[in-house]
Amino acid sequence: MILILAEKPSVARDIARVVGATKRSDDGYMQGNGYIVYNFLGHLVSLCDPSDYNEKYIKWNMADLPIIPQPFQYRPLADKAEHLQKLKKLINSSEIDSLICATDAGREGEVIFRYVYDYIGCKKPYKRLWISSLTDESIRNGMDNLVDGKDNLFKAGAARAQVDWLVGMNLSRLYSIYFQTKLSIGRVQTATLNMIVQRDLEIEGFKKKPFYKVLLENGAEWFDEDRDSFPEKSEAEKIKVQCQGKTAKVIQAEKKKKTENRPILYSLTTLQIDANDKSGFSAAKTLTVMQSLYEKKLLTYPRTESNYLTEDMKPEIPVIIKLLQFYDSDRVKHFDEVGLNIDSRVIDNSKVSDHHAIIPTKDIPNSANMELTADEKAILDLVIKRFFLAFEQVYVYNETAYIFEIEGNSFKLNVKEPVSLGWKTYVIEKAEETQRETKAYNESDTFNANNLSIKDCETTPPIAFTESTLLSAMENLDKRIEDKELKQYVKARGLGTTATRAAIIERIISLEYVARDKKALKSTEKGRYLIANIPEAIKSVEMTAEMESQLAAVENGKNNPKAVIDSAVKLVRDVMEIESAKQHENIGAVTKVSIGKCPKCGGNVYEGNKGFYCEHYKDEKTCNFTIWKDDIFFSSRKKILTVGTLQKLLAKGKVLLKGCYSEKSGKTYDAYIGFNDYVSKDGKQRVGFKIIEFVNSNKDGGKKK
Repeated sequence: MILILAEKPSVARDIARVVGATKRSDDGYMQGNGYIVYNFLGHLVSLCDPSDYNEKYIKWNMADLPIIPQPFQYRPLADKAEHLQKLKKLINSSEIDSLICATDAGREGEVIFRYVYDYIGCKKPYKRLWISSLTDESIRNGMDNLVDGKDNLFKAGAARAQVDWLVGMNLSRLYSIYFQTKLSIGRVQTATLNMIVQRDLEIEGFKKKPFYKVLLENGAEWFDEDRDSFPEKSEAEKIKVQCQGKTAKVIQAEKKKKTENRPILYSLTTLQIDANDKSGFSAAKTLTVMQSLYEKKLLTYPRTESNYLTEDMKPEIPVIIKLLQFYDSDRVKHFDEVGLNIDSRVIDNSKVSDHHAIIPTKDIPNSANMELTADEKAILDLVIKRFFLAFEQVYVYNETAYIFEIEGNSFKLNVKEPVSLGWKTYVIEKAEETQRETKAYNESDTFNANNLSIKDCETTPPIAFTESTLLSAMENLDKRIEDKELKQYVKARGLGTTATRAAIIERIISLEYVARDKKALKSTEKGRYLIANIPEAIKSVEMTAEMESQLAAVENGKNNPKAVIDSAVKLVRDVMEIESAKQHENIGAVTKVSIGKCPKCGGNVYEGNKGFYCEHYKDEKTCNFTIWKDDIFFSSRKKILTVGTLQKLLAKGKVLLKGCYSEKSGKTYDAYIGFNDYVSKDGKQRVGFKIIEFVNSNKDGGKKK
């Protein structure tokens, strides 16, 4: 008897039906035709927590760091223990001769199977069902062509989990102890947060600068070898006066035929980008909807990094196009007339590793009779439209580059003229819709330069990240890296993986390091505080990219997992040495550098490890000024008391605190705060904080007063 193990019950049911396992047992699995089909319910086994190795790790102590398990151990997930026991009994049953791993065909699916297989000590042989869709045809083909277990894929997945454990467990504890507040460090999440923080700081530090352009009536812009604008309006005015009403001569009219290729098929990340741009979907939501459509057999495997199909899929393309008759009969008829453009922009074996691009399956006509949600319809619509576009002809246009000369001044103008719209027939961009009609010129033509104008412009700041642009930045990480070797690697892989990027974004939001502001993702004070106080070694994209390159080498059989784990151990030890030296240096510094004058007695206020204090605080008769960094006034509002905030309070008596969280309404508000004297439960005079004045909101985050 062969045991087939799927990742989820719904997938198990589909496989069982195809292989003929139609009899349901009392234990929930399907049996028949020589097969038993069952499922994992997702992850059943995980890496142990530190306290599983030693109870002393329940408390977070600096003396216990770093924690380096040797070897790493695994444990059942508490809420899945019963299911694991049932599965163990089934796997070890004398009825079972061999297994087929039918979890999702990716690194995570491989880890789900192998964790359980190894944890229960199974030695029975197994094969791998490796498919990219859940249609009956795909399952049959996969069963006819079972492959060996993806051992290197598992090694890479297990190594990634151990690396992330070492970095996350140790450095989260390290910085939480140092800063006396719970903080979370993650190999990829911290680098991603750093990108957002740096972008926000660039925006805030940006200073607009005006500049001016001189334009002819036909839209041509003044330029010379060094520039195409003026920092002062008076300079632009001089050019305008000099050229107004004078003769313009056409000294260049160079026409070239150009082409613009159509969009490529979707990978998960590019689909997430478009879904965010067009429907406002979060990356996590898009993945969830895609998974649902995959399980309904309408779309192929979602967690793919590829935008291409393989050579053997060529015959399937016209078949799927025909099946889309129900969706857009005119488009199918159009392809019958002009043919399908199936070239290297669609087919490229070298750019497909585990899975090809996301496309409709041959079961796609069934969607017409399904009760799909609005979200499912939106994603399905995007994928089908992109599938159509991928096989359209290129957009062909003539571009004429003009240069006009007036009184020794040059003006340039580029004009595009469509020759064949091709794929752009179906995607008209706003800029093209509004393009002005321009007269055609020949070289040596002349005309009077009337109605010159000056265009007032100003430099614009960078734009805050949205999920769309953040996903794009994570995927195109090579643009942020100078190291040539790393640049070449991350050009193909990016930061994180297509399967994990959505979870990373949701993670830094749940940690309150980043907040959604409509479509924008903006760093919070807590997120900035973390980034400002950790070394470059653990927040740089270069470190993360280097680790990813090592993991990819494991996946390709070119690296030993131990080497990757050893490099993570070295990173943790190096960071601890850096922080130990820094903290040692700061011990004396916090007692010498005053951050302001005490409002109670006029003494110097210093920063300590856990709070801020007046130099006379030990003598309560003289002064009682001490404030904890985790003061409940700030923590309840999801804010952090920083040195800068306290400095302003000490200097001015009040400070504007933006984005305060209201526990009552769940909204945020801005308010001026100041010091507040109160009597503690033990009857002692203490110093806290109070709201002095709300700004543009009431305390529940409502409308302006």
